[in-house]
Amino acid sequence: MAQEIAIQYPRRRFLRKSIRFVGRALTGLLTRLTITGRENLPTRGPLIVVGNHVAMLEAALMVLYTPWEIELMAAGEIPLDPRYAPFANTYGYIPVRRGAMDRQAMNQALGVLRQGGVIGMFPEGGIWESAFKRARTGVAWLSYHATAPIVPVGFGGIDGALTAALKFERPRLSMNIGAVMPPIQGQGDKPLKVILEEGARAVMSQVEALVPEEDKRRWNRIQDERFELELSVYRRDGTPVELPDNLTLSRPEMLSKFFHRPLLLDVMSRNLELPVQALQRLDAENDPQRLADAAQVALGYLDQNPHFLSYRFGYEQGSGMKTGLLELRDIGRWAQERGYRLMVTPIRRYRRRGSDEEIVEGKPGSLPPL
Repeated sequence: MAQEIAIQYPRRRFLRKSIRFVGRALTGLLTRLTITGRENLPTRGPLIVVGNHVAMLEAALMVLYTPWEIELMAAGEIPLDPRYAPFANTYGYIPVRRGAMDRQAMNQALGVLRQGGVIGMFPEGGIWESAFKRARTGVAWLSYHATAPIVPVGFGGIDGALTAALKFERPRLSMNIGAVMPPIQGQGDKPLKVILEEGARAVMSQVEALVPEEDKRRWNRIQDERFELELSVYRRDGTPVELPDNLTLSRPEMLSKFFHRPLLLDVMSRNLELPVQALQRLDAENDPQRLADAAQVALGYLDQNPHFLSYRFGYEQGSGMKTGLLELRDIGRWAQERGYRLMVTPIRRYRRRGSDEEIVEGKPGSLPPL
């Protein structure tokens, strides 16, 4: 294990203090931040600080407004968004391969805690949804093995705040620090897996209680969400063409949901620099070859990173999304061979809480035409 622990805590002290000084000044200039519960912050570690996660701004606030050189855990199986990567790489973080137990990353974090350090993490594991997501058990595993207390933090006003701040609109943000939770501990004969799952849920319950009600109402405003997908093949003169029986979409609703979570393709396009743009502009793209090629690129990445979808949506939905991309690729190739055009329209239907009006969206993640 000693060979895996490569982090000496604390590290980059002068650099991190400088980042915090500059970052606080910019935050004060560009936002209106309210912090409550500072008195709950212990003077030293070992300690795990956890928060809700809908954007990148929570990580910055956690770093800037806690009194330690906190070690953040962040995605390691994909490159960081190039808009934020220079800042994250300068500060430093522990990269984690999500979707499977990353022993090296967890042991690095465990090593920091055993040095009396502070780990920062977001147990929901990503920002592909704004609503609260299922907590991952990594926080409970670390707390259990390091006997480390946990500080829950609820962030508010985050969604869209960075864009507003860069427009000098000074969005209102909140950072609510809760009471310290004791370390996750064994409970008689209860299996460790159950202990960790229950511990992770308890942690996120405390975090959720600290999130402003306004944010929770906004994130939970979607009801009766349903997905459909319309696919049409037609000749160049506009005459419709029937698909053969061996070419069909077996789970069109899952493929539609994939498209209506545009961060997935954005990660492939922006972070991984993969040519999937045809799938991001379905409202303007009807060339079957470009659609098939983009689907094949996405499938190639999913073969390399098989947990990319299942980590976020579970195996059943993730498998349905991948199958949909494969079937779309095959339909696109068939249409291209015959000189046909292909139109794909993923449809999302939902109601807002308190309203009977159904909202229909058919342009997920649309980008300007090339």
